[in-house]
This record gives sequence, C-alpha cells and structure tokens, in this order.
Amino acid sequence: MGKKKAKRKKVTVKLLKRMHAGNVTEPYRIMEELIEKYHSNLGEATIALAWRFGWNANADGLMTMGRAAKRSDLDRELAKFDFVILLNHEAWNKGGLNETQRVALIDHELCHCEITYDSDGEPKHDEQGRIVCRIRKHDIEEFVDVVNRHGLYTRDLAAFARKSINDAERPILQAEQKADGGGEGKSAKSLETMLIETLQVHSMKITNRQIKSLSDAGYDTVGKLVAHMQDQGEWWHREVKGIGKDSKVPIEEAVASIQAAG
Repeated sequence: MGKKKAKRKKVTVKLLKRMHAGNVTEPYRIMEELIEKYHSNLGEATIALAWRFGWNANADGLMTMGRAAKRSDLDRELAKFDFVILLNHEAWNKGGLNETQRVALIDHELCHCEITYDSDGEPKHDEQGRIVCRIRKHDIEEFVDVVNRHGLYTRDLAAFARKSINDAERPILQAEQKADGGGEGKSAKSLETMLIETLQVHSMKITNRQIKSLSDAGYDTVGKLVAHMQDQGEWWHREVKGIGKDSKVPIEEAVASIQAAG
C-alpha cells in the first residue's frame, strides 16, 4: 500500500510577470498606460502586481477586488518594489470584468500609491536613496479622479443616474413611482439597486437588510443619509443597527458616486 501523498499548502499570492510570450501582460499594460496618462508622480516608483487567490465574499457579500500596499524597509531589502497591488485572481479572470472596469480598478489602486514630498515640493528619499512612500486614503468615499475618469463604472447606471438621481429626497426603499398625469405605475430603481450596481466593479453587494436598517433608523432618503454622514463623520454607522464596519465603506462609496452623478 503506497504512502498517502501529503496535501500541499495552498498559495494565496503570486507575482504577475510583466512579460509573457513576448508581450506585456494585460494588468501591467493597463497600469503603465494609467501611470503615463494620470499618475506621472509614480514614474520613479517600482510597483509590483500580484494575483491574490481565494479572496471570496464575506458573510455580507462583500468581496475585495484589489488592494495597494507600500513595502516595508525589510520588504524593499528583499525585493526592489516600493508598492505592490494585489488583484483578485478569480474576479479578474472569471468575474466577467470588462476592459473599462479593469482600468477603473487599477486606477483606483494607483490612487492609493503616493510619494512623500519635502517642503520644496521634491520627492523625499531615505538613507538608502529610495523614495519615501505612503498609502493615500480615499478623498471622501471614492477618489474624485477615478469617478471623473470612469464615471460610475457601469454602463447602464451612468445613464440612469443622470436622469433619475437629481432629487436627493428619493426614498431609499422606493420600488415604484407613478407616471406624471396618472396612469400605470412606472418602475423606478431603488437606492438599494443603485448601490449594488454602482459597486459592481468591486463585486460588492449591499444587502436588503442593510438598506432596511438605514430606513428603520430614519435615513430613508439619500439626502437624509448624506446629512447624517456629514454630521457624524467617520463613525456615522455606529448609530445604525445592522451596519457594521464591513458594510460601511461600500455604502459610503455608493453614496459618493450617486452624488457625483447628480
């Protein structure tokens, strides 16, 4: 009887190769085009791309699509990278992201990568001559530059938003609205649907339960929710039962995109 083969530990991260079969691989091509066009500040930085395997959705249906991280001094001693951007392998290769969404995703992660400057506006360097890096937080809930360049990421939502989101008092849970002048009910997307579609590029799901929690707490319109966020700041979600830290960010990003579209 043969010896049972030991089960090998799964590898969750693998560096992408820049070149394959004589061509620049798609993620690197997209990143380099974006740096040349929009992120010239990163021209001196060395950025690695890596696949992240097994980034599945959590209990709230939230899935991480990408993550940018700066390298520590030790990391930089081992490999000459200033930043690394992890990309969700399954979502990129099996999730049906189109070219526009892939570009928006990498653009978003590049916005997190920043160089630190001195008082003269020159890049700072450490004792080893390496540039000093930092991770930039979102401007508000989404990077304004990304929204300006890529809209709301989804083809249909952008058109809908321009026509239907100007009224900040639209009820969050509204499922129908009557057509002007009476007659048959006219279907209208609820904020729940808009939030989900807005974050489609990140495969983030905002659940019915979370939308109902907002409504039950008295934030039943976009305007009321925005006013509450502005009043309470970063910890606005603590007063809303059923909204945890994992669901806080996608709701904020969706609301920011809705506002940008209005």
